[in-house]
Amino acid sequence: MIQQDMTATIRQDFGKGASHRVRQDGLTPAILYGGSDKSVALSLDEKSLTRSLLQLQGKNAVVSLHIEGEKGKKIHHVLVKEIQKNPVSDTLIHVDFFEISLDKEITLAVLVNYNGTAIGVDLGGVMNISAQTVKIKGLPLDIPDSIELDVTSLELGGPGFSCKDLSIPENVSLEEDPERTCVAVVAPKAVVEEVEEEELEGEEGEEGGEEGEKAAPAAEESEASSE
Repeated sequence: MIQQDMTATIRQDFGKGASHRVRQDGLTPAILYGGSDKSVALSLDEKSLTRSLLQLQGKNAVVSLHIEGEKGKKIHHVLVKEIQKNPVSDTLIHVDFFEISLDKEITLAVLVNYNGTAIGVDLGGVMNISAQTVKIKGLPLDIPDSIELDVTSLELGGPGFSCKDLSIPENVSLEEDPERTCVAVVAPKAVVEEVEEEELEGEEGEEGGEEGEKAAPAAEESEASSE
């Protein structure tokens, strides 16, 4: 698990107007949830926060949050739960942190990295990924940032790899159905559709041939009666 340090300041003002003033000062409003206390309103330097969040984007990380002005100078171990951005300027609007205990197990979605080029892909197949992430349970610092899976041996049309094929550290557990398919190599959709069309045309041709054969004796009977 990745660890990152951040520094925040306790924010006394609340509401949309207060948050707007915080942003005008180059800060980003945030909220800290969880723990034994009530939620705490915070503000963080926008530039340093943006830089830190870019490094953590798409990853599981425990943030050691130092809150200036707090009594006792306690370090809060938190997860980044939600990041709100301005859809036009892409600037940070608000961040939600959730406090956790490093001594208590949690469940997180962990990214699966599929490495290599499958044999079936070289033969014209398409790698179909069904699981971008899998749920892992364990102590926060024991949960891996990602899980690596080598897919070079996957064949076209084969059974693929399921969750039971993933390499999971011994001190954490997989919270998924072991038989859930993670990745497989399948035939391209265009090829499948083409084969189905050919099969359909073949079936129609066979039906037409049978009707022609049945019609022939009737024609012969008609000629015999005219004679």
